[in-house]
Amino acid sequence: MRKSLRVAALASIAVLLVTACGSAASPTPAPTAAPTAAPGSQAPATAAPAPTVNPDSLLGKVLAAGTIRISTDPNYAPFSFLNTATGEYEGFDNAVAVEMVKRLSKEVGQDIELKWETPSWDLLTAGSWGGRWEMSVGSMSVTKTRAKVVDFVDPYFFDYGSIAVPTDSPVQALSELAGKTFCVGAATTYEQWLNGTLEIVDPNMLPVPAGVQVTSLPTDNECVQAIMAGRTFDALAANDNSLANAVREGAKIRILDGPPTFTISVAAALDKSGPPTAEMLAVLNKITADMHADGTLTAISMQWLGKDVTQQP
Repeated sequence: MRKSLRVAALASIAVLLVTACGSAASPTPAPTAAPTAAPGSQAPATAAPAPTVNPDSLLGKVLAAGTIRISTDPNYAPFSFLNTATGEYEGFDNAVAVEMVKRLSKEVGQDIELKWETPSWDLLTAGSWGGRWEMSVGSMSVTKTRAKVVDFVDPYFFDYGSIAVPTDSPVQALSELAGKTFCVGAATTYEQWLNGTLEIVDPNMLPVPAGVQVTSLPTDNECVQAIMAGRTFDALAANDNSLANAVREGAKIRILDGPPTFTISVAAALDKSGPPTAEMLAVLNKITADMHADGTLTAISMQWLGKDVTQQP
């Protein structure tokens, strides 16, 4: 028989869970006669019951399993990558995920083990994960389209796009790339920007040059690797931090000067089609706020990106 799931955590979590659930109150038990206190003594105080987690919710299932499966990308440095020397997943996103799980364990009063999964990006952003993993902490930008299929935690950093060209290219500005070939990561916001389907709130989003020809590869980094292997593209569209990392590692590309193509919030995500997420969202939003407030996210950003991307522009 499975034991009922209870959170042995601080009182603040009880408030978060009640607020998040927003459901009808539990039935009120029939009143009973109050115990009679002995003369000269005080009536005994009634202890508040520990908050109960819905065992069918996402948080309930994670507690029952004692594990949380989080998606990552083994080829998306410096955000996430597999260190082949150690066999460990590293990078900015992965460090954030590890810290989130550590704090989740503390909040629920139970050790939760993190297990990595490596689904393709298009599967992640399509939603309907089918219970194969519980959470994405992988540089997923918040868009209106994605919000229809995943529930976003509050943002943990803010991203912006840039354009790079081969080092021997004469191109100096985005406007010179009309009719040219672009390589981009499949199902990314950069692909959506090039195709004119990106739905975000950014009044400074740059217009796409007319007539561009777009080739999509599984990830942004594979575009860089394709150029390094001799494949010819006129330009790459990706996030500035990944492109800057590729330049530092010797990739024969050059980032164009100029404003960002667009700026966007980035957040962890949960599957809308899976178990109810309200309780998990409440706890993760608290954890994210705490990590912003105590400087943990800034420290992780400085370690892996060399700058602080965690403050909203």
